[in-house]
Amino acid sequence: MTITVLYDNYVFRPGLSSGWGFSVLVDDRILFDTGENGSDLLRNMEALGRSPDRLEAVVISHNHWDHTGGLKEVLGAHPGLNVYIGPDTGEDLKESIITYGGSPKHTEPGMQIAENIWTTGSIKASYKGSPMPEQAMVLQKNGKTAMITGCSHPGVKHMIEEASKLFSFSPFTLLMGGFHWRDFSPQQAEDAAEELQQFHIETIVPTHCSGKPALTALKKIHKGRVLSAGSGFETEL
Repeated sequence: MTITVLYDNYVFRPGLSSGWGFSVLVDDRILFDTGENGSDLLRNMEALGRSPDRLEAVVISHNHWDHTGGLKEVLGAHPGLNVYIGPDTGEDLKESIITYGGSPKHTEPGMQIAENIWTTGSIKASYKGSPMPEQAMVLQKNGKTAMITGCSHPGVKHMIEEASKLFSFSPFTLLMGGFHWRDFSPQQAEDAAEELQQFHIETIVPTHCSGKPALTALKKIHKGRVLSAGSGFETEL
C-alpha cells in the first residue's frame, strides 16, 4: 500500500510545488485532503505520474481552507467522486462539494471507505473558539496499521485514543500528518512527544502544521523513528 504526500508546506522531491496545506494519496485511488491550491496539487500529481482519473474517492479531514482548497480542481478533473466528510463538518462544505460536481457522503466512526481504508469518524474539537471537528484515516494491511491526520485539532494523543476504540493498533506501524504543534514551546513539544511513547509507534512522519518544534522534539524522544516529509514523499505500508 503506497502512501504519497502530494501537497505539503515543504518540498521533499525537487521540482514540486508546496504551500500551506496537506494532501495524501493512498494506493493511487483514495485522496485524503486537497491542500490549499488545486492547480498546484494537480501539477504535483502529474509530475509524480499520478492521475485524478484513477481516484475512487476523496476524504476530507476537516473544513478548513488548507485541506479543502483543491476540491474544485480535483472534482473538475474527475466529476462525480464521492467526498467523505463528517456529519458535523458544515453545510457550506457539503454545498461546495455539490457545486463542484462531487457527491458528499457523511462518515461515521469505523466506516470503511475502501479496501484496507477506514475513517475514525468525526472527533470533536475547536480552533480559535469555533468548532473544528476532524476525522483521521486508518489504513490496515498485512498486519500493519497506519493513521493519517490532517491537523489533529482534537489533539494527536486524543485522536489515537479514539481510533484505538475502533481499530487494533498492534503494531502501530505509521503515524503521519499534521499535529498542530507549530506554536508549541520546545518544552511543550517534548511533553507532547513523550505522551506518544505509550503507543509504541514504529515510524512517525510529522507534516504540514506540525512545525519545527515538533520535528526536533520527536527526533529527540523517538530516536531513529521519525522521518521528514514534504511534497513528493512516499512510503509503503
